[in-house]
Amino acid sequence: MGEVKPDRVKAWTQGDKEKRNFTILQQIHSTRTLSGDGMTRTEKTDAEVVAPNYKLRDLWAEFCQTTAIHGFNKITRRNRRFTFRGVLWSVAVCGATAFLIFNLMSEIGDYYSFPIGTKVTNKIRSTIEFPAVTICNRCTLNRSRLMSYPDLEAYFRNASINERSSTVYNFADIVDGIMQQSQSLEWWTNMSMDASSLFNFCYFGGESIDCTSNFRPVFTDEGLCHTFNFNTSDIVNVKTSGNRANLIVNYDIGQRFYTFRENMAAGIKVLLHNSRHHPDANPTVVMAAPGFSTYVAMHKSEYVYLPHPYMAFDEMECVDTNRPDFVNPLKYYSPYTYDHCFMECIQTKAYNLCGCVGPSDPRSAEPDIPICSLEKQDTCYSISVREMFKNTTLEAECQCGTQCNFETFNAQVSSSAYPAEIWAETLNNNTNSETSEFFRNNFLELRVFYDKMMVTSIKQHPQYTRATLFSNVGGQMGLCLGASILTVAEIGELLTFMFLYMMDRLRGRKAENRFNRW
Repeated sequence: MGEVKPDRVKAWTQGDKEKRNFTILQQIHSTRTLSGDGMTRTEKTDAEVVAPNYKLRDLWAEFCQTTAIHGFNKITRRNRRFTFRGVLWSVAVCGATAFLIFNLMSEIGDYYSFPIGTKVTNKIRSTIEFPAVTICNRCTLNRSRLMSYPDLEAYFRNASINERSSTVYNFADIVDGIMQQSQSLEWWTNMSMDASSLFNFCYFGGESIDCTSNFRPVFTDEGLCHTFNFNTSDIVNVKTSGNRANLIVNYDIGQRFYTFRENMAAGIKVLLHNSRHHPDANPTVVMAAPGFSTYVAMHKSEYVYLPHPYMAFDEMECVDTNRPDFVNPLKYYSPYTYDHCFMECIQTKAYNLCGCVGPSDPRSAEPDIPICSLEKQDTCYSISVREMFKNTTLEAECQCGTQCNFETFNAQVSSSAYPAEIWAETLNNNTNSETSEFFRNNFLELRVFYDKMMVTSIKQHPQYTRATLFSNVGGQMGLCLGASILTVAEIGELLTFMFLYMMDRLRGRKAENRFNRW
């Protein structure tokens, strides 16, 4: 290098000195002399060169060359502007990105629609909870006990005919004050058939049981019925299936004590339901006639639906009664079920309209709430209940939701003549029947049992879980851009470097190539 004059050195500004020194240092560190062929060759590497004017475009170029996202390294190169090839690849990358965003929005929409799948499985159980079995005589009132009220039988006859013709009985024809009096549950019990005269003998699990103590009296819409295994502290479980292993009942319907009712049939109505639910709460119904041995083969099904935010019933959510903070909103029925809720709603509306309740209403046990007299029941209460069942908007007014967990009992019914001729005389003697015809007109046999020690489970499950969402998003990212979850870290790094670049510019400092420096 030539000699530098002192007077020129004095003319340099301080900024020119720094720029000159930077250029000299850059040349010194970037020059290598190769003595093999006597020539000097200059090599500049990315790690050694820091452009004096590092721009945002350079930052983008560094990102495109180092990222793992497919296609970005073909968009731009260092120290070169966009080329025609880069423009084409930019269009391709933008199209793939748009397709990815569309698919991601669809995946997220599917996830937040909370789709549901249903799995049906049959499970073999060593023990199965036996349902409550409610037996209602087709005529629950006892004519011999109504004889102390001469006008009642005529009333029941005419009221039953009028009810079929939707007309109201003329109570002016009866001078007896019994029609206008509010009768107690004790009165209704005394006027009804009692268990001691109805049940001849009972067996459960192959052993004889006392019918009267095991069948609890309970008022239903049918009148006074009797229920086995209802609301007991120790719910009965069975370990074997078959018609000999479960419940066997010999029943006397007592046609000689029948009175006129709207129902004109003879026999019994059998209700199969959960042991903790009221018999009127949507049971499985089976009819049995006298003179027949009726076999009821049951199969239990358990339903488990998904609570909020899933729509268990198309556009309706179920009520999660197993939630720790769930409080039963019902006042008179427990546990909460849709049928209990609907029953309480109807009974409350009928009580508000008529000022009294029916014998099957739980409020009838309260001393300050009267039971409807026969006149009030015929002119107001029964009519109100019938009209409410016809009201299609009542369900929305009651706001009753179906519980997420419930069970049903499907029944297959078969029957045969009872008894066989060879047993007729023996059974006539045991039951003090006058003739075989009398026996066949009054007695029946009922067998209620599980056909198999098997329970069908119908269970909903989320069709789209978080793991499914992540898997699908990862697949879409890999298909469209060859990206992965680490690509998010790369984009985060780019945004961080851009932020630091802008901070350097705002502070008046020289921007650095942090891709190679850090």
